Amino acid sequence: MKIYRLKYALAGFASLMALSISVPVEAQLPPLPVHSSIQKGTLPCGVTYYMVTNPAEKGYAHVAVVQRDEPLSAAKQESLDTRFFARMGIAPGPDGFISDWDGSTVYRFADVPFYKPSVLDSTLLFTFARVAESRAQQAVIVSGDIDAVELKKKMDIFSMLVPRMLVTENHKPDYVWEPSPAPVVRSTTEGKPEVSVTYASARIPYELMNTAQAVVTDLFSSELRELLRHRLERNLSDAGIPYGEIGFKVLRSSDYGGDERYTVYVQVKQSQLDPAMRVMASTLGEMDSFGVSVEEFSDAKQVLSPGLRRKASATPASEEFLTRCIANFLYGARLSPRQEELRYFSRKNVADSVETRLFNRFSAAMLEGLSNFTLEYSGAPDSLDHDDALFYYNLAYLYGSVARTGKDYAWHSADTAALQNAGVKVKLKGEKAEAVSGGVLWTFSNGMRVVFKQVKGSGTFSYALQLNGGMAQIPGLREGEGGHIGPMLNLFDVAGIPAPAFRDLLASNGISMDTRVELNSMDLSGSAPSDRLSLLLKALLAVANKRSPDASAFQAYCRNQQLQGESIPGALYHKLNPGYAHTPYSLPSALDEETQQKAVKFYEDRFSRMNDGVLILSGDLSEEGVKKLLTRYLGAFRTQRGTMVRKLVEMRTLSGTSTVNGTAGAPGFYVLMDTEYAMTAEHLYTARVAVDALKASLARHLAPYGVAARVDLYYCVQPQERFQLLVSCPSAPIEALPAVRAAIEDASQMEEADVKVWKQKLEADVRSVMASPDGFVATLLARYSANKDVTSRYAAAIGSISLGQVQAFLSAMHAGGRVEYVSHE
Repeated sequence: MKIYRLKYALAGFASLMALSISVPVEAQLPPLPVHSSIQKGTLPCGVTYYMVTNPAEKGYAHVAVVQRDEPLSAAKQESLDTRFFARMGIAPGPDGFISDWDGSTVYRFADVPFYKPSVLDSTLLFTFARVAESRAQQAVIVSGDIDAVELKKKMDIFSMLVPRMLVTENHKPDYVWEPSPAPVVRSTTEGKPEVSVTYASARIPYELMNTAQAVVTDLFSSELRELLRHRLERNLSDAGIPYGEIGFKVLRSSDYGGDERYTVYVQVKQSQLDPAMRVMASTLGEMDSFGVSVEEFSDAKQVLSPGLRRKASATPASEEFLTRCIANFLYGARLSPRQEELRYFSRKNVADSVETRLFNRFSAAMLEGLSNFTLEYSGAPDSLDHDDALFYYNLAYLYGSVARTGKDYAWHSADTAALQNAGVKVKLKGEKAEAVSGGVLWTFSNGMRVVFKQVKGSGTFSYALQLNGGMAQIPGLREGEGGHIGPMLNLFDVAGIPAPAFRDLLASNGISMDTRVELNSMDLSGSAPSDRLSLLLKALLAVANKRSPDASAFQAYCRNQQLQGESIPGALYHKLNPGYAHTPYSLPSALDEETQQKAVKFYEDRFSRMNDGVLILSGDLSEEGVKKLLTRYLGAFRTQRGTMVRKLVEMRTLSGTSTVNGTAGAPGFYVLMDTEYAMTAEHLYTARVAVDALKASLARHLAPYGVAARVDLYYCVQPQERFQLLVSCPSAPIEALPAVRAAIEDASQMEEADVKVWKQKLEADVRSVMASPDGFVATLLARYSANKDVTSRYAAAIGSISLGQVQAFLSAMHAGGRVEYVSHE
């Protein structure tokens, strides 16, 4: 029954989509367009090829060979010569150089330096040698900075080495939906305490994978995730159950060859596993039986809208393109641009009531019944009884399905009347070009400053309110306490609206608001739809002028923080800078009631000096419209004469190398390198080129282990100007740690040609970032909070980088402090 209900819900909505794009209902759903960067065809040998042109990743490409319906054999794994990858400097894909995808073999090579002609030719030769070893239906995929015309010529030549294969059009995998006759319960005592439930459903028919039905399924699953997360947060909090994370995972028809699987999980204390399971079950039962209201569904769409818009405006990374092409070859997954998903999401000719009704059919079909699900526990006690767990899950589910809670789960996007309205109008006192960013700087009669830059087309804008004064101005701060001050702003009631409801109000209007407190500055930043600037200004006024601490929200935050594990950057930072009280990383042990009182005083001091900082706005906004709103609202902010004097604090950083064991992050190992280095534009861009040099060295040294490494760059301006490089190797065996040490030692081995390409890649990246609203705001924040201009002459700064400068930076890193962190369960 369930499968038919699900098909009916999706087919009904897909039919509405057909109407919305002027396709006759009696016709088949039309195929979706292919992304303009993707070319697909057949080589002379009968092998399918995909070429994806993505010049954003200058000089590099990702390569894959897919052998359909040919399981990975031990012989293939053993015969794979990793010395080739070490010589070429090629990194493995997420699952290694070779892996099994549902009975198909996939070779995957990442970050291949195609700017080297010898590597390009050798990689293609290696690739087609793998193709020649198999008689399966195969695909060769290349995604990255390629010359598609020249690459196609080369592939035609190399395909002559492969015996011609039979071409199979419209491959349709064998698949039969077999619902589980009974629920399954699994448990393990290992890992963090977590309870999850997974519901399975039939996969999308192959012939509909590249149609509106696949898009609608993805959209409905995203909306289901947001609605369930919001309800579970509410219900767990009402039940007094602290939680570390509420998550939702989906295995879609485009991800693998089996059933669609929808998983919701909650991380709690071990003693709370059973109560959390019951709350989860009753929440799912209520949603299955009673559905969601039009208001709740509409608010959830508003919450998701900004993320979908940002995603649609960004070009996918080459690695994502590669994954999508693999899924297209194996499962028929769509290759359409992201704008298609946004187009269906933003349709105007389907009433919210109709869409809500169809969504409720979808979720009811997905969550229906007391079978066909898997209940799982990790970090469970030895005494857990599976029969008892299943009995109480079903009991709670049935209770939720017959006893409606009566709670109003909507975000209440329209309840904005309590927010502060405009005050005394201010006048525009001065206007001039903003020298660093190319925007315009306005000064108003109350002393407040605003930087604005218009970027048309997205329907959204980014913003940041930066104020001088940060952790250094908080007396008596303890190590690990400063990292809690930023999140504390979310724990205030605002304009009489309880803290959780205020966050819901912003989210349901598409407004994000994140708080960051640094050593000598703080900022509120985020994004919003273009027609929500007035509401954002009202919200900022309310936050600045009408706050009151919410004791219950603070207590819930404290309980939840006890379940949050320490982050890898935080664990390494604390080890490297012992006793430093102004660390940006939080420690749960540093929380107490005094923390909230410190936050109350800190924010009152900051928000009474709104002229001691700058408001940054960038995006799809009219300049005249922005001016009009600013003159109307800025007069209601509080201002004072003078500016905050920055305080000097001391920080002691360890030298030498230390190795520690812990449980932060994913199991594996992590290496943090640190050195004191002047923070200039030239040094910042030199450091970014050095990251590419280190990644290339890591690829050479880690190839025998088939694992990839990630390299992140951090820098600090206050209290000392320092740079840090973090090498992350999650899931890597500890035996690979010496290889990482060797890679760090050899990272300076590079050529002028390498540096030239890395500089070109960097300049393209900076140019792209500067052209986006988010990048503009981030650049201005660095300028005003750290007093560092790193972008006004970025092209000249990048152009001046020499091989010697990169080597000097890496040598300084090698000689500085180092922490090696080995993480385990």
